[in-house]
Amino acid sequence: MLTVLCLELIRASGPLLDRAFAGGAASVAVTALGTYAAAGLVAALLLLVLGRTSGTPDARTLLLGTAALGVLRLVVQALDGEALFVVGLVAVAVCVAVLTLAVAFVAGRPAGGRQAAIGLMIGCGLSVGLQLVLGTWDAVWRDGWVGWVVAVALSVGALVTARGLVSFTARATSASAAEATGRPRRLWVLGLFLALAATVVANPAFVASQSGVALGWAGLAVVLANSVGTWALLRADPWRGPVRVGAAVLVVAGAAGALWLSGVAALVCVVVLELCLGIVLSAALSAHRPAPRGIVRTGAATLVVGLGTIGPLLLYMLDYDVPLPVDNVWVMVLAALGLALSGLRRRTPGAVPALTSPDRMPARTSSVRLLILPALVLALLGFLRSDASATGADVPARAAGDDLTLVDWNLHYGVSPLTAVDLEGIAATIETFDPDVVALQEVQRGWVFGGGSDMATWLAHRLDMTVHFAPAADHQFGNAVLARSELTDVAVHPLPFGVGPQARSALSTTLTTADGTEVRVTSVHLQHREPSTPTRLAQLTALADAEPVRPPAVLAGDLNAEPGWPEIERLEAGGWVAADDTLLTFTAQQPDRKIDWVLGQGVTFRTPTSPQTSLSDHSPLVVELSVDD
Repeated sequence: MLTVLCLELIRASGPLLDRAFAGGAASVAVTALGTYAAAGLVAALLLLVLGRTSGTPDARTLLLGTAALGVLRLVVQALDGEALFVVGLVAVAVCVAVLTLAVAFVAGRPAGGRQAAIGLMIGCGLSVGLQLVLGTWDAVWRDGWVGWVVAVALSVGALVTARGLVSFTARATSASAAEATGRPRRLWVLGLFLALAATVVANPAFVASQSGVALGWAGLAVVLANSVGTWALLRADPWRGPVRVGAAVLVVAGAAGALWLSGVAALVCVVVLELCLGIVLSAALSAHRPAPRGIVRTGAATLVVGLGTIGPLLLYMLDYDVPLPVDNVWVMVLAALGLALSGLRRRTPGAVPALTSPDRMPARTSSVRLLILPALVLALLGFLRSDASATGADVPARAAGDDLTLVDWNLHYGVSPLTAVDLEGIAATIETFDPDVVALQEVQRGWVFGGGSDMATWLAHRLDMTVHFAPAADHQFGNAVLARSELTDVAVHPLPFGVGPQARSALSTTLTTADGTEVRVTSVHLQHREPSTPTRLAQLTALADAEPVRPPAVLAGDLNAEPGWPEIERLEAGGWVAADDTLLTFTAQQPDRKIDWVLGQGVTFRTPTSPQTSLSDHSPLVVELSVDD
């Protein structure tokens, strides 16, 4: 239960930290590191309040921490704006601290390393199942009854299980059952695990976007693999050395393949990662040699867990604003390598044989297997409510009429400047315009800093449209086109990187009007930052070469160029005519610039509008168009 809460709040910390981006990359880095490092202070305070001078948590410590976390989680559900920003980040620190103490408590007992790994793995499976039921739009961002039901269920469920732990330890017949004998020396590995889980292992939107498999199928495959991997941990005896070494190698290979490969190969790598991760984690959390005691030491270890969680995530995501000298995938691969290496040295000199090993699981583990079922049930429910197709709903071959309504919108990866992720609000706004086709930019599918949702799939499902997605910065961030009729001849055009800092792309597809006329529609996002005009010009040249204009055609997107700039002059010289050159689209709340455009060849535009909104940092552009005779 704590793992599910922690993963939800880690995902939520992305949109919360986006608020700090107003002060630049340094501001968000300081805020993120401070938030997660504060977990060490929270852990120390919990131990101090209950007089646990040894630094080893007991059941009462976990009950107090879980109660505080449950209250915070419910408060977070009720807040928005700046209050949500502050309380939400506090909740993140508390959650990391309580989960770390819980792992220390469980792993510090006989066979505890494996039991802690089982709990973490089952938590990942539950998290994926819950995301599938919610369509990957987390409850923490939902204002309605669904959000509150999930928030109450998670908070009360965690509290009830913590209260049960207190009762169990009170009834325990042996000191070893009631008290942890120490804290694992490699407790820091929990941070790397959480970073990898938030990015890949417990991120069905990532798996769907990376593999191209429909969200329902991808999520179901992840939960099934997670269940098998967890089941494997329930064998009585610990795994032998060769198995642990093989699992460690496969964890690194699986993480690397999941991030570097695409298509079905990426899905296979995620499955391999799920199958092997528990084995590595159980060995890493073994407490054969307990860590030195003391509140300060446990607080410091928890601080390292917090930094180990946010460090890889921060480096991985900030690469898209301040590029690293190497591919950012290496950050997560190195995190997987650190996790794998930590699980290789499990035994110490003089360790007892396997049959009497303290790592030997209790004989009665059949009931533990039942804990795998909730994740499977949730995943199945999520699968049944989702579209079986990766491109969304079944739609007619042609549009309803010959005149078309087009919406163009940069969605800022779904994060509102008001510190919210309101996918329903975005969908309802689009629905208001009753569009035939929608061109979107900055669509995220599993970006942790965007809340980890699969926006493309969610919007297609909610609007009953077909969707095509084009990766740009990575497979989780790019452009999309949605339509109420079939989209054909889909082409993804990578654009020159230039001076960076982020890879860009264009997505072109064909929509057919009621009379059979084919209209080519392109959604594009050019490089940002004002000095990047040479890069944007190179990107327009590459697009023109890759996608020769055959009217009727429409080019819609965030060009990051204003009227009169060389980019717009280049397009106009190439025959493109703008739907308008006066509507200001950025920033959405106080628009003072026009950088979003809809241009056409062989079409006539009418009634362009740009309604103000607080759902993104851009306002949408809405135009009606007809094909010229």
